Amino acid sequence: MRISLSLKLWLLSLLLAFCSLQTLSFPASASAPPKIAVLEFELHDFTQLPTPPEELERTQAAQNILAEALQAAGYHLVATDKQLQTQANQGFGYLVNHPAKAAELGKALQADYVLVGRVQKPSFLFAYLIVQVIEVKTGKPLVEFSREAKGETMGATRRALLQIAAEIPKILPEATATNQKASLNFSAPIYQKNTLKDFDTVIDDLLFAISQHNFRLTEQATIGQAIAAREEKSFPKLTVLHFCNLTYAQALLEKNIASPLHMPCRISVRQINNQVVIETLLLPNNAAEQAFVDEINQILQEIVNTGAA
Repeated sequence: MRISLSLKLWLLSLLLAFCSLQTLSFPASASAPPKIAVLEFELHDFTQLPTPPEELERTQAAQNILAEALQAAGYHLVATDKQLQTQANQGFGYLVNHPAKAAELGKALQADYVLVGRVQKPSFLFAYLIVQVIEVKTGKPLVEFSREAKGETMGATRRALLQIAAEIPKILPEATATNQKASLNFSAPIYQKNTLKDFDTVIDDLLFAISQHNFRLTEQATIGQAIAAREEKSFPKLTVLHFCNLTYAQALLEKNIASPLHMPCRISVRQINNQVVIETLLLPNNAAEQAFVDEINQILQEIVNTGAA
């Protein structure tokens, strides 16, 4: 049976229309994460005391700490321009008080959001890390976060900034899917300390530190000693301590921060020549819950440091 030319054309147009509907119904890719510009932080020191080098270092490092945490959360970080920021900032605290001007700077940087940060120091005992989130297209601030950092240590500053970074996905949910994928990467670093202390003394000190941090020892595997007994010859001492805190373990599992293989926590102690090497697995970075991860990693490092001291 022959098909007329007009029927062929009609069938062809119907096929093209169907393909067009399919294209409209199934977009090729999801929307890209928002682009964020994290500006250099400004120091507001109200102590009327000479600014120590540590305070200047903290202020200069704050930008990179926050930017790296947001990038790990799935956001696209745009490069900032110090000269452009200097030109836009017409005076001390100007961009904080003039969000529309900060938005103009963000537009020049091709960002969707601008983060204006400052270190506010009312006392030499503590400071506040403050971050204002400004939407470029409207020129209006969406929210301002503030976290306290005790003293002038970089560790306290980092924890405060990571707490702020953990709050930002609640304001900018577009990067949520990317952040969830990133949180499933469970590769973890190793923290290591060497000491000249006696092997058994190291073990005793570690057990004391574990109990002092409210962890419970679940197993003490004397692997090296067992090998020596089986082979009936000398073998370097190696002991692995397993310990756990159920409150932390529950939070890690519920928040999907780490693999169950990271639990219980473990510290290995091995004799290498005249030194004792102490190692532990730290939890992997997770920008959405980085403050919590840092809390546990700090405890693990403190336990290892006690064993090595």
